[in-house]
Amino acid sequence: MANKRRPKKSVVPYRKYVAGVGYVTNTKTVKEMKALNGQGIFSDDEVESLSSDLEAVNLENYKENSHLLPMELYAKILDYAIDFDNDENFNPKKRTKETKAKIVYKDYALVSRAFYYLMIPRLYNTPHLTSKNFLTFMNVLDADKKMKRNLKKNKDEILQPYVLSDFVNTLDLSMIIQSGKNSIISKLLRRCSSNLVEFIAPQTSFGMLSLTTLKACSNLEVLNLQLVAEKVDLNELFPSLNKFKNLKSLALPRSSYNCDLLAENYTLRKISFDNDAIWPPNLEDVTLSGNLTNDFIELCFLPVNLKKLSISHCPLLDDVSIYKILDRCGSTLESIHFQYPLTKLRSDSLDDVLRYCSSSLKEMSILADNISQYFFLDETHFAPNLETMTILCSGSLSQLNKIHPDDITIALVENRFPSLKNLYISMRIGWDMKSDDIEDLITVFEDQGGSIYMIY
Repeated sequence: MANKRRPKKSVVPYRKYVAGVGYVTNTKTVKEMKALNGQGIFSDDEVESLSSDLEAVNLENYKENSHLLPMELYAKILDYAIDFDNDENFNPKKRTKETKAKIVYKDYALVSRAFYYLMIPRLYNTPHLTSKNFLTFMNVLDADKKMKRNLKKNKDEILQPYVLSDFVNTLDLSMIIQSGKNSIISKLLRRCSSNLVEFIAPQTSFGMLSLTTLKACSNLEVLNLQLVAEKVDLNELFPSLNKFKNLKSLALPRSSYNCDLLAENYTLRKISFDNDAIWPPNLEDVTLSGNLTNDFIELCFLPVNLKKLSISHCPLLDDVSIYKILDRCGSTLESIHFQYPLTKLRSDSLDDVLRYCSSSLKEMSILADNISQYFFLDETHFAPNLETMTILCSGSLSQLNKIHPDDITIALVENRFPSLKNLYISMRIGWDMKSDDIEDLITVFEDQGGSIYMIY
């Protein structure tokens, strides 16, 4: 028979450390605290401070009064925080869909267990890859792939974790500078092919094997090959590009070759293309680069619905080919850019560009080396919706002061650029920034509500 007068035994208080929770005193509290902490209610410091007097804490009341937000709102807050980290001028009201790689701070994932699971897709959606973390990123995807493969073999339907490579929408490898095997890039493309939307190729380690693997990325919308230093056979590239029905932006490599062979095979129908079109059907943004020839431009017409066009590093194209392109695409262009080198162009080859571009043109980058004063003084050159203009210059002695500030001032006074708000001018053009001519240009432009910027 129990002695009722005997004093009841008291459990000796002890502190047990639980990972992610802190110091706790009993098993029941461990479970409750872990559950709550996983929802972001208690921090480690809070748990430790409460461990000495847990009996005085009503966990249920705390849970009811915690005012937790729905996970959808936490996800939205994280998206805004990441966008703000990458752009201080970010405006939530004018948020647009961007696919470019973003810097995502991993500290957000350390807030709580819930935040960790919210951050995983965001960490891998647009990874910021450099030469330092590229191999680590590859190793993580390889380990994740092996784990998924083992689960399929064991037919484990209870535990089916997500595949990290399925979260990857953007692969920006422009900062990857180390040379290695082409198979590395090919393997990476195979891992991320299912949901890949944007791919920017590295300068090295990108060969024919990578081009072949690229065909598996059926959802690709942006493809940038401009940095590729290894030779790219256009006769092999274009049949692959034609399969990308969703492709909207394409930048051709500077190292392209076999351009004429492609044009010949296209003319003779030795290569099959859907709807007999060499270019992807929904293309809106094109950067022409490499050893493109005049014959190629004449035979392989660009799509008529282009909105953005850039021409750079095309040493074989003359002004006749450029105007053929503009005659076909100029009516829909909203942005046009000319960049060095364009060695076959004369000193006035680009004077008539504005005649081929309609009122839809909003942005322009022009080369001072290839225009004369008549680009601004010709009364037929009128761009009513042009908002941004950039005047580049090589800085050679023959180009100094080739364009005078008064030329632009007269064009503004005559209201040929009524919507122009941003004017970027290269310092290499040789203008005296303290001269009266510059003062007149600044005054007239400010009256129009615009700003002038000098660039290098």
